[in-house]
Amino acid sequence: MEFLNPNALFGLLALPLLLLPYLVRRKPRRVMFSSLLLLKESGEAASSRAWGRIHLPWIFFLQLLLLALLIGALSEPVFSIHPTNIAIILDNSATMQAVEAGKTRMSMAKAKARSVIDAVGVAGKIDLYVTTPRIVKLSAAPLSATQAVSAIEALEAYDLGDAPLDYNHILDQLAREHKYQRVYLFTDHPARRQTAAARTISVGQPQANFAVTGFDVRRASLANVISGRLEASVEVANFSNKDEKIRIVVKGGERALANRELLVPAGKTVVASFDNLADQAFYQAEIENRDALMLDNRRFAVLPAGRSLRILAVSPRPKEIASLKAIPGVDLDIVAPSAYGETDTSAYGLEIFHFATPAALPRNPTLFILPPQNNSLVDLAAPVTNITVSNWREPHTLTRYVNFSLFRPAYARPLKPESAGEVVIESPSGPLAFAVVRQGVRYLTLGFDPLPYLGRENLPMSIFTLNFLDWFSNAGMKSQATGEPLALGRIEPGDSIVSPNGETISLTVGYDFFGATFYQGIYARRRGGAKELSARNLQDLGESDLRAPAAIDLNAGTVQDGGTSVLFSFWPYLLTAAILLLVLEWFASPRMTKLAPRRRAATLSMLS
Repeated sequence: MEFLNPNALFGLLALPLLLLPYLVRRKPRRVMFSSLLLLKESGEAASSRAWGRIHLPWIFFLQLLLLALLIGALSEPVFSIHPTNIAIILDNSATMQAVEAGKTRMSMAKAKARSVIDAVGVAGKIDLYVTTPRIVKLSAAPLSATQAVSAIEALEAYDLGDAPLDYNHILDQLAREHKYQRVYLFTDHPARRQTAAARTISVGQPQANFAVTGFDVRRASLANVISGRLEASVEVANFSNKDEKIRIVVKGGERALANRELLVPAGKTVVASFDNLADQAFYQAEIENRDALMLDNRRFAVLPAGRSLRILAVSPRPKEIASLKAIPGVDLDIVAPSAYGETDTSAYGLEIFHFATPAALPRNPTLFILPPQNNSLVDLAAPVTNITVSNWREPHTLTRYVNFSLFRPAYARPLKPESAGEVVIESPSGPLAFAVVRQGVRYLTLGFDPLPYLGRENLPMSIFTLNFLDWFSNAGMKSQATGEPLALGRIEPGDSIVSPNGETISLTVGYDFFGATFYQGIYARRRGGAKELSARNLQDLGESDLRAPAAIDLNAGTVQDGGTSVLFSFWPYLLTAAILLLVLEWFASPRMTKLAPRRRAATLSMLS
């Protein structure tokens, strides 16, 4: 027999407290008797004991038994067998990289998993699973004890947050479907309850930690493209119970560009800004202080491929859209709508569809200006002339510095969004600018035509044009979370991706995305002689806050072949019986005490 909740057995230590009411002697009272002869012998016997004679009624022993059974039920005893067919699920999320006493939580979990495998024996069959990015079985056939130990040693924790899993349901389902006698989950989350078939084995303790929770490198405006000067902001969070002085270093590659010391209050975040950063291929913000989890002490950001914003414009009116060439930092190519399908769009940072729409959403950031009706983002309402703006999103890059009292498109068609997104500019007749982000790619649809670009001759519209170019040019500089796929575009033979750990992965024609972005850092896409960089960062505050991880509570209602609970289902009845006995003793015992002197007096009178 074993106990699923052995901590409840400590309640047995409190059972002797039931004797206290019977050990406490009452204060003596003066009572008049005609003769003390009958009380002399009993009085001498009582005085010979320090605590006096203990009178324990039968109800005391029954109550003691019920409370002992209640504690036993809460400890959930099970009749177990020696398991030979088990599943081991190893938590490989980012927090398993936290270090305690010189060991990572992952290494501690591996050590406990090896001890479980040793108990199974050489004849046991073991299936091995990991939890992140989802629960997946690592081998098709069951492993022997030796094979399982070797497979566990090769596992690494990913730079990914915990998947939102219902472990109570998943572990129960695995046990039922695969006929496992026992399912073990090794994790750094505390366990509240166990079941007969599923066991949670926890490692690690709550720790203080701090992290870089935001890092953004951007141009202040499109005009700064030529100079190459950039600005950056770094957000630092303190997941501890005391204020910390944290030193931040911003690097270009591995070379330090700027640094600053921040005082971050307990449980708060602080943002630091850095100006006039030199042009680098990629950037890194790093906390110099050491803490429990070093993974989130770094964060990466990349710069777009070139200093100019290269635009592919698709329009039946090339003269109007050609006016964008007057803007410094814009490199513009124009094609007719019929030629778009034959154009390689992989080298462009922005596509503009002017009175046109593609068959499918492009993989590049895209601006749609008065698109035809057959598009997937919006539908168009009836035309309106001399429309006014009634509302706009602020603060927002698209609305920055625009005087909307003078912003009056001569012709517009209000938008009817067909998907989830953000209305940035709105008129009394409906939205005029609608923004959508899908898989990290920005799309903007306009219900009016901002072209041609006229500079100072139409200042409100020209400012808006510069704003949406800034909005698109800075889009590629923001990093995405680990686990988010990389858009590949057209794949040529020989194309590859170099991961942050230096591994080169060949790309296969026919795949649109690269999904194995499990590690934080810079991913380099090699396309012929060119190289494109993308940043992926841990973006899960729950992983950085090591103070109070969520507990895993397994419901003991389902019992499998791993054991049979013998008492747990009876604990409500045992508790009810103990309470009823307490009430009975409370009301019945005083009456019996009052009747005892009357009976003794009656006996004395009869003897006399």
